[in-house]
Amino acid sequence: MTSSSSVSRRQLITGGAAVAGATALAGCAPDYPDALGPGDVRAVRVPRVPVDEPDSDVWGRTPPKTVELAPQQIALPHKARPSVGQIEVRAIHDGTRIGFRIDWDDSDVHDLTVRVDDFRDACAVLLAAGGGDETVRTMGTPDSAATLLHWKADWQRDLDRGRAGLDDAYPNRSVDVYPPLVGTAPQDVSIDDYEAAGATEWLPGTHVDNPNSAATRTTAVEKIVANGFGTSTTTATQNASGRGVRHGTTWRVTVAKPLAADDDGETAITPGSVATCAFAIWSGAAGDAGGRKSPSATVYRLVIDP
Repeated sequence: MTSSSSVSRRQLITGGAAVAGATALAGCAPDYPDALGPGDVRAVRVPRVPVDEPDSDVWGRTPPKTVELAPQQIALPHKARPSVGQIEVRAIHDGTRIGFRIDWDDSDVHDLTVRVDDFRDACAVLLAAGGGDETVRTMGTPDSAATLLHWKADWQRDLDRGRAGLDDAYPNRSVDVYPPLVGTAPQDVSIDDYEAAGATEWLPGTHVDNPNSAATRTTAVEKIVANGFGTSTTTATQNASGRGVRHGTTWRVTVAKPLAADDDGETAITPGSVATCAFAIWSGAAGDAGGRKSPSATVYRLVIDP
């Protein structure tokens, strides 16, 4: 009679095979989350990226990353001191889209840019190939393009309140006529009227299809591809999305894009792989614009869950 504590040869063989299989699987498994280092941002897989819901509990499923910001003294215009010292970043994906949430402190809201001396609050995520490739920090390189997801507070305002115009900046203004629209009452003139009259040369931004001058908006996030400083180009497929909300003195912003690449030079993101990411903040109160921004002090490895 065999005791209950004895083990058959078959059980030993079966058990040994199970242990060997588990060991082999462990050897093939990605080296996260336990191996995440100080230079890593983890994109946790979730059922759905709530890109238009910055306050969704889903964002709490991924570990936050504190990102230090630095001066921008590489390209003109320089910024000697960062307007914002640090931000908190979270990343998630659902197998179709990748999303980021960025939180930072900025006591002054700047989301109206009608006047030439107005500057917006904004943030951006840079995505590129590699595993924390420092060379692409300069907006990509001639050999390695970077994709930028640029959220803009004034675009968010346009979506939430309608397209801002001169009435928002100068509510007490008085206008006699808008040439060449002499047949339209000044208070009723819109960009649509210029387009209908074939007179968009009076609106240079609209005339050359500058996205900042668009009559209507469908997203607060511009998708851009760049191969270095001065090469930023709005992509033909504008399928990035996001939303920004205020919490006291804090901006909370989400941005997202499809994992797949739909435009030339766009960075594709593959679940179970590693990519490169970096971040930047613009403060309207500090007159930030273009290269005058507060970038992350370094790039990060973006570790994407399978």
